[in-house]
Amino acid sequence: MSTKDPLVAQLAGMANIALGDDRVPDEQVVCEMVAQCAKLLRCSDEVVSAATKVVLAQRVVKMDTGFAVAELHKPWVSARRAEIEPFYWNRYKILLHEQGFAPGAVHGLNGATDGILDLLGNPAEHDTWKRRGLVVGDVQSGKTATYAALICKAADAGYRFIVLLTGTIENLRRQTQERLDAAFVGRDSSEYLKRNRKDIQVGVGKLDPQRNAVVFTSKSSDFRSATMESLGLSLDALKEPALVVVKKHTRILGNLRDWLCSYNAAAGAGLLDIPFLLIDDEADNASINTNDKGCDPTRVNAGIRELLKLFRRTTYVGFTATPFANIFVDPDGEHEMLADDLFPRDFIYTLDAPSNYFGPRRIFTEEDGSERYLRAIEDADAAIPAQHKSSLSVSHLPVSLGEALCAFLVSNAIRDLRGEGSTHRSMLVNVSQFTAVQDQVEMLIKTELERLQNDVRNFSGLAPESALRNSSLRRLHDVWAKEYADCEFAWEDVQGALRQAVGPIDSIAVNQRTGPRALDYKAHAETGLRVIAVGGNSLSRGLTLEGLCISYFRRSSRMYDTLMQMGRWFGYRPGYQDLCRIWLPQEATDWYGHISEATDELKDEFRRMHNQGLTPKDFGLAVRAHPDSLLVTARNKARADFARDQYLPVSDAETGAHVVVREVGVSGRLFESVELPLERRALESNYQRVEQFVQALRQPGVMVADYKGMPLWREVPAPLVARLLAAFQVPQSDLTFQPSALAELLQQSVQGPDPLARWDVLLAQGQSEPQELDQWTVKRAWRSVLLSASPASIHISGTKRRVGSRGIECAGLADEAIERAQALASAHWEATNDSLEPAERGSLNVADRFYRQVRTRPLLLIYMVEPRTKDAQVERRLAAVLARPLDDGQPLPLAAVGLSFPVLDSDRGYQQRFARYKINLVKLRELYGDPGDDEASVEELQ
Repeated sequence: MSTKDPLVAQLAGMANIALGDDRVPDEQVVCEMVAQCAKLLRCSDEVVSAATKVVLAQRVVKMDTGFAVAELHKPWVSARRAEIEPFYWNRYKILLHEQGFAPGAVHGLNGATDGILDLLGNPAEHDTWKRRGLVVGDVQSGKTATYAALICKAADAGYRFIVLLTGTIENLRRQTQERLDAAFVGRDSSEYLKRNRKDIQVGVGKLDPQRNAVVFTSKSSDFRSATMESLGLSLDALKEPALVVVKKHTRILGNLRDWLCSYNAAAGAGLLDIPFLLIDDEADNASINTNDKGCDPTRVNAGIRELLKLFRRTTYVGFTATPFANIFVDPDGEHEMLADDLFPRDFIYTLDAPSNYFGPRRIFTEEDGSERYLRAIEDADAAIPAQHKSSLSVSHLPVSLGEALCAFLVSNAIRDLRGEGSTHRSMLVNVSQFTAVQDQVEMLIKTELERLQNDVRNFSGLAPESALRNSSLRRLHDVWAKEYADCEFAWEDVQGALRQAVGPIDSIAVNQRTGPRALDYKAHAETGLRVIAVGGNSLSRGLTLEGLCISYFRRSSRMYDTLMQMGRWFGYRPGYQDLCRIWLPQEATDWYGHISEATDELKDEFRRMHNQGLTPKDFGLAVRAHPDSLLVTARNKARADFARDQYLPVSDAETGAHVVVREVGVSGRLFESVELPLERRALESNYQRVEQFVQALRQPGVMVADYKGMPLWREVPAPLVARLLAAFQVPQSDLTFQPSALAELLQQSVQGPDPLARWDVLLAQGQSEPQELDQWTVKRAWRSVLLSASPASIHISGTKRRVGSRGIECAGLADEAIERAQALASAHWEATNDSLEPAERGSLNVADRFYRQVRTRPLLLIYMVEPRTKDAQVERRLAAVLARPLDDGQPLPLAAVGLSFPVLDSDRGYQQRFARYKINLVKLRELYGDPGDDEASVEELQ
């Protein structure tokens, strides 16, 4: 009996409701409750057994309520709880149970949305007020469920008019409208807005139709003033709250504003006197004002602010998984930033994902994540170059894309064998931002898919020995053997299931040409849609691909928000997570790993500031001091006119070019030379400087000891480290590591009490052949590398763009300090709802940021890197650059360094320290492009 069977789901949902949201009962209690509910439904023993497994699996899922960084605000929800009838929330909560949401997740959602609601304006308060906030979640982690729950609770509390802004694409708006019809409205919006209105109940409306919210948009139509006028709808005539779901489109926002002014504005001041809630989904996309200081705001930003100005009592809440544009990037400086009504000056609320969330950490930073889920794309350039124009002609598919296609077919067969039946199944293919290129790729995929389907139809019924003589069946078998041989089914079983599994699969391009109904999962609710979705920007923000199992992602970027939003593979994969595979270029894999760790650090920063009672303003200033924020600044707002208190314009003495100085905080940070110049003279100079530095360590007061077979020097004076950094060369493309700026900082740290005055220095050992460095023998460290053309540079890749291995930063720490770091890491796992059992948790390496939290002295790490690559062309080019032999006959190693700074906070009597980074604006634009360079063509956005 499949756990996806409707009767199994109904029985599990009934038992979960009876058990309650917050209970974590033992197995006997669950069995008894399922048995009691089964009597009412007259279920067979087989159904009872399957439902019991479902309930037990759901009960281990947990979700914390999250936390806020907020200005002082008078809470009001508890004081009004007795008078608030939770009609909308109660029926949505029941719907969540029926849809299979884990009770622990529903309980956490209830607590989180209560916390957010308490930070909104109190709709019972009649004085004028406006609140501005931001809610930060994870990509594909359930933000829609969160703001749906918040809308329900806000409506129960007295908010009368609610506007939800989706992204810029109609596909996403339509999908969001459909979800809110089911979660909040309770009726089919398309039928409700017709002249011959039909009241068709959906979702919560089927549970309790006695009250339904009013809706002014539909699945088939964005906001239209003419529709409102023809139906005679106005806000003051409504007895129930009204919902509008609109795109961030200037014309649509203008239509809504004009209708509100013409048909709803009150006399006198003309301000609407009803509580207004505006929820901005994907708040970092299109909503931010990116125009230069002194210019009018961007049209969408202005349109949002104009809507807010029409009401006397307003709350704006942005929702995003990538808050970098909202928080990391300094829009125009502190004062103007606060004057912008969309800055979350009142609160920033961080959501915790449920423990069954399949997110970046699980894929990119856990020990076996990369090996299990990730596959490298190394052959795509011949078919689809990384940089191409809309006129590109695509004549064939990369072999790796064909392999991914076969994996999707095989995974469908395995999921059928597991009894998943009519569930949706999706594959994502994102190889270009251009519609014309997407269409070509989709046609090639369709041709290949039809060939595979025909051969499966003709040959899969034969005995395996005969079937495997066919090339298509042999390809499918080889993919099974490579990817899924350790699943519970032998090839004979998979082959037998292939015909029914792959027959319904189709491919479709998801862009402007195919229209908003390209991915209509609801139309296939009875049988399940099995689809290969080929697209670009339409697949990159907000749109959910149901049952996504295989992803092929060719596009690359260094920008945090772009990469994370394109990661549609994050989410929930119940029962098939082990089958998921993601094809990515190696560079993208490295960046995802790096961003995953940076995002964890961001959330840790949220927690610390929450515990310290700091405000969003404090948080914004602190996070913008993070070195990684420079990459986001580069993409979003690389302007010449920065505010004087954040960016200090100067003239570069060497080049005369216009640069700005950015103050980058070093507290608790790691800085590494992950990018090196692809130039023999510069690399030789770096090596010589490191050798001279090691020689200089032989001076009075500096002590050396053995640390796990590596020399560790203590009490190294900061000026000595500064001299090394001042001479160390890195490319201009590395915005996050500027050794000269760090050297200037250390030259100021010469006094004894200064926490940066004395350093530990470790000469790290690798796995390769040993070489002599001064009087020391050092083994080179193998590291995978990539080459960049502009500027010519070497990128030390591997996992998370790191030179050092995880755990290296514990060097020099006492046992007691290491134990404290392990305790901090364990507490972090608990706080982030990790689903691993304690025994498994203890086997994981501690992230290095926890070692920085317990360090009392900074640590300099020195590496001799031996580059590794599977690309023969890259290998030849590296050999030419590094060919100068040393005394031992080996090629020149890549000298690399890392700086691990301890946490400098008031609890230790220290203050944050800043390095002054120089940014050449012209070079920055050359390297990272303008904001639109990595977006879809304009035609997709209409």
